Amino acid sequence: MDVIVLDAHPVEDVRIERHITYLAGQGLNVCRIHFNYPDESAEPGIFSQYGAKGFRINRFQFQGKTRTLFFMGYCLRRKILADCREALSALGIDPARPSIIHVHDPLLLPLAGMLAKNSLPNSRVVYDRHEVYEEWVHFGRFSIPLFYEDLAKRWISGAVVVSERHLDAVGGLFPGSQVVAVPNYAASAAYDTSAIDEKVHHSGPHPEIHAVYIGSLNNAADRDVDLLLEIADSAIRAYDNVTFSIGGTSMDEGSRAKIEELARKHDGRFRFLGYVHREKTVELTEKAHIGFLLVRPDARYWVKTSPNKIYEYLVCGTVPIVRADIDHADRLRACSLIFDRTDENETVIQAVLDLLANPEELKRHMSTARELSTGYTWESVACRYVELYTRLLAPGTVSGL
Repeated sequence: MDVIVLDAHPVEDVRIERHITYLAGQGLNVCRIHFNYPDESAEPGIFSQYGAKGFRINRFQFQGKTRTLFFMGYCLRRKILADCREALSALGIDPARPSIIHVHDPLLLPLAGMLAKNSLPNSRVVYDRHEVYEEWVHFGRFSIPLFYEDLAKRWISGAVVVSERHLDAVGGLFPGSQVVAVPNYAASAAYDTSAIDEKVHHSGPHPEIHAVYIGSLNNAADRDVDLLLEIADSAIRAYDNVTFSIGGTSMDEGSRAKIEELARKHDGRFRFLGYVHREKTVELTEKAHIGFLLVRPDARYWVKTSPNKIYEYLVCGTVPIVRADIDHADRLRACSLIFDRTDENETVIQAVLDLLANPEELKRHMSTARELSTGYTWESVACRYVELYTRLLAPGTVSGL
């Protein structure tokens, strides 16, 4: 069995990293065709990453939103099929072998359909649906991802969702497909257990408390960057032992100005890191005592989610500070501060300050997070990928088998 991963995500996307690493570790012949339009530092052509080979196709025409629109059009043209065929040939993929075309981006679903129809006759298409695109609307009411899904849905044999709560809805969208849930749990083997346990054990009256957030910094999207920065400013002013490390991209100009102001105001104790590579993100989270996931209460995209970040905080013994609608919230309250969209900013800020003022409570939350993480491991759910592939490629389901 060959597994051909199609995606247009960032080079170091964590879900794709876990996916490919797991498949390669299971001995599957997996390759990644990476369609890259945002990262101009990534080289095109053959590469090796996560224990698998890959081929990167860069599309850097124009700038900003025009580049995105151009890429969307490219995904509907036969040019993308020709480019993908060239990539598969360069990687030595035998088109006659049974294969899974695993798609991580809705824009690439039409390509997967063209491949299944014209190039890989013994293949099945699996769609890894990371978001609830019914709620992801543009121009007031139109969902671009749903448009691409609709174009290719007859080719989708299997679908993967990130939450058990999405199974029924996605089964209705793709009635001919088999649907499984593979949540965004953390791969425990990717973290330094000794360093994390040392941090948790020595917490309490600690010389420094580290707070971290690495992710989107765009107030115009769904993240509440303003609240994050208010918490940082209040905590640093209130406690001499608190430091904040913030990093990420997609930053709006208003957030940029506030971040730069805080960095000047709290010299060395508020650090803006810009883009943070995955390895550094893991290191920072392992050292952190609290971490954040804050969604704006007025965001249209307020849906039940399974965020990578929450489960990474758990495995790192880092207390999640959350305002979002997350899976398993009732259980995770034992180690987290979880708020709803109806909670006022002042309530969130005061709760964080109260936690920071109580070292023993902070230590208990960290220890509980570490304990709960054993119930949310990538290793316990990743097998569902291979089980799905095996069912879809069972003898008699694909010609030539």
